[in-house]
Amino acid sequence: MKILYYSHFYKPETGAAVIRGEYFVRALRNAGHDVLIVTPKPNYPHGKILKEFRSKTVVKNEKENIIYLPIFFVGSHSPFGRLLSYVSYSTISFFYLLFKRYSPDVVLSSSPPIFTSLSAVIYSKVKKSKFIFDIRDIWPDIGIELGILKKGILTKGLSLIEKYILRNSDKIIVTAKGDKENILAKIKDKNKCEVIYNGADTEVFKPISEKEKITIRKKYSIPVDKIVLVYFGSYNHGMNDIETLADFLASERLKRENLFFLSIGQGDNLNFLRNKIKEKINCKFIEALPAKNVAQLVAAADISVIPRKSIVKDTGGNIPVKCFESWAAGLPVLLSNIDGAEISKIFDNCGAGIRVQPDSADALVNGLTELLSKDLSALGKKGRTFVEENFDRKKLSEKLIELLK
Repeated sequence: MKILYYSHFYKPETGAAVIRGEYFVRALRNAGHDVLIVTPKPNYPHGKILKEFRSKTVVKNEKENIIYLPIFFVGSHSPFGRLLSYVSYSTISFFYLLFKRYSPDVVLSSSPPIFTSLSAVIYSKVKKSKFIFDIRDIWPDIGIELGILKKGILTKGLSLIEKYILRNSDKIIVTAKGDKENILAKIKDKNKCEVIYNGADTEVFKPISEKEKITIRKKYSIPVDKIVLVYFGSYNHGMNDIETLADFLASERLKRENLFFLSIGQGDNLNFLRNKIKEKINCKFIEALPAKNVAQLVAAADISVIPRKSIVKDTGGNIPVKCFESWAAGLPVLLSNIDGAEISKIFDNCGAGIRVQPDSADALVNGLTELLSKDLSALGKKGRTFVEENFDRKKLSEKLIELLK
């Protein structure tokens, strides 16, 4: 079967969207399908197109069957600038594919941004292909809940686009049960929405020996005699509560002399955190590394800190991938999240860490104190077993093959 994976994010970019897409493509190819990937020239999360992709208008990776297309207005921090960037790629990619001699049996597109999936579904109708809509975050719903978007003309327009895509999808994939409930309230055919969770690659994120931990810490100039708290992932505006994380790390109640903070990631709020905790806690910032190196650093830490924002209602699944990756690496997790959300239920079921209420640095301090009184190694092993049994990303990705059947 010929399948077009039509996405706004793909490697060598990093992030949850890229990882999910890679595993889908790998599962499809392992099942014998011919997959073509069409994506913008890599620019996320730096906001600049990578140097090696600037020389040609269209860059092709023949070995992996990837086509990188032009995108404009990248690197803008304003909502309008980002909108222009999304629209530029969705428009260019649509007309490029329209005049390309390629007729896929299935078009698979991932959202957000929703504009890419709009072009993808229209293209599928032109080519008379089946269309699979993979939703990582439900827009505009989640944007409104987070306060990123205000109800008005823009959100009405996004809702109309969402309705059109949902109506014309042959299958809809979401990442959590909360998302599925949201989507089922918007569609007539209750059988076309399925859940394929994100998870962790248990072969990449895995525990390491104490000897290996010391070696890795020395390599990156991380103290071997401190409790290392790690935050890894995006610093962009979204569900990660960087403001509360900063207040927590700068809190006078924190016994910082025994702690070291390791940051792996980048985004709009990174400098805010740097400035807030400067001279407050010993720390190290690493902005970008290959996934394998990130996994090693996470495994060399002691506790993964995942602060999530409080929202009025659980609009979607709101499940941070780094929770599963931390557990897979053998780390207990300090999570802040609302009661009743799906990740809170999963977290409580696993029991490999402490969960506290969001929007509170004091709650995180109290949670850390409680967590440090427990056997961190035992909790880490518990988390690892839980992910192996329930959230191994390779096994989860194979569910896509069943949908195609």
